[in-house]
Amino acid sequence: MKFTPELSFAGGRVRPLTYDDADVLLAIYQQPEIPGQRVPDNKDQMTRMVDYSVQMAATQRGMIWLLEVGADDVYEVQGMVSAYDWQPSNLRVMMRVDGLPVLSDEHRAAALQTCMDFMAQKYHLRNFAYQWIAGQKDSIKSVLETVGFTAAARLRDGWRMGDSEFADVIQYHLLRAEAKPVPGRLGEQDNPGQNLEKSFSNKDGEA
Repeated sequence: MKFTPELSFAGGRVRPLTYDDADVLLAIYQQPEIPGQRVPDNKDQMTRMVDYSVQMAATQRGMIWLLEVGADDVYEVQGMVSAYDWQPSNLRVMMRVDGLPVLSDEHRAAALQTCMDFMAQKYHLRNFAYQWIAGQKDSIKSVLETVGFTAAARLRDGWRMGDSEFADVIQYHLLRAEAKPVPGRLGEQDNPGQNLEKSFSNKDGEA
């Protein structure tokens, strides 16, 4: 059963994590974008992250994609896209992108948009959130506005950076306008919500 899909965007793709990604995951976390984020010191933690990503997607608690830039099976890992704090009953999720210094704003926006589109279409999520933390690149705020987010609140000292240091957090929100799904009779949508091997297109499971 497949829980997290591979998705293409202009200039690259996002794909599910595998155990072979432990080294590149460690490299991403060795150069954290978020101020005060702890740097892991071994690959075992990254292996557990792969397990965690599968568990989150299987139980509709979140998803993690590896962000790769390139084409024609020649790709370079440049970051990750995460969806967490997933609240299916509220159609709500928090998004996050962790990028290496080489990740462009254009590819960051395209990857984020693609992942949100998938979650809106597959799981009917409508309420998306994102937190920008003081100390991150200012251009990320422009990226968020490009894909439709609006700054909604500032959390003073909302992010702990150490024992005595804190940073402000700007809370961004995006409420998508797609119509809510129409309930059907039992059997009309024969599809476990997490199983990407089936489709809502028809009850025979054909795309």
